[in-house]
Amino acid sequence: MGSIRLGGAQIPVGTNIQVNKKEILKALDWAKENEVDHLLTPEAALSGWTKLWVNEIDELKESLKEIEAHQKKLGVGLHLGTNFQEDEDYGKINRNEIRHYSKEGYLINLTYKTSTIGAMENVLYRDSRWDPLSMCDLATSDCDDQFLAGGLICNDFWGTSSSEGVQDPITQYKNLGVCSMFLHATNGRTWPDSTQSLDWQIFDEWHHAHLRMASYSTQIPILTVDACTDWDWDGSEDQVNLCRTSSQTGIIIKGEWKTNVPRNGRQYFKYDINEWKRLENK
Repeated sequence: MGSIRLGGAQIPVGTNIQVNKKEILKALDWAKENEVDHLLTPEAALSGWTKLWVNEIDELKESLKEIEAHQKKLGVGLHLGTNFQEDEDYGKINRNEIRHYSKEGYLINLTYKTSTIGAMENVLYRDSRWDPLSMCDLATSDCDDQFLAGGLICNDFWGTSSSEGVQDPITQYKNLGVCSMFLHATNGRTWPDSTQSLDWQIFDEWHHAHLRMASYSTQIPILTVDACTDWDWDGSEDQVNLCRTSSQTGIIIKGEWKTNVPRNGRQYFKYDINEWKRLENK
């Protein structure tokens, strides 16, 4: 059946697009050196999560071109979380998205975030009545079968929605019966190690349990990647290891973690998928 090497980049993400770009380029270099087929970044890894990116749209577009050129040169499939402005039927629409690039450098699909958080993000949510789910084939040239992955962004997975009439994407993907992998890009609120509040502990336990239950109940493996800095990170290196991620980064299959990624700081990881038939089909 062949094998697919998946990778994740738990990297700092802040308000400086140039610094964010450099983090992504470094992660791509690591992926190439480690023969990774597909690399996932956190949510809004290039733009930053807050709505400040809309004031720097030209800089964002130019930085994206640099990343696209580097990704194509390296031949690493990239699943890039970023806020971006898309030309749609009703004009230019702000989206929180995952941009899915093939190893050859082609943009093969876009995942739009469903459960957006109003004015904090300044983006339009994916309306499940009109906007289709997005999947992309991660299979390498030596694979006989497709390996279709579905994208989820932050609260699309955690189940919190601020938009009426929006359906749960996890259930939609599962019901399609062809999804072999979830690609979950998130960028949650972080707390310094020294001040982990009761709120942090409760959300941390919920995130951990939800990841295990979702992978177990759907029988669909999950690749999940979080950012390691707070939303207003200014690019200073001494802040990179200050906080713990809002959720565990890594690969989880049938409720079991297959990786052990530290919760602090810049971390890259890889995992080989050699068998991806869903349990219920065996």
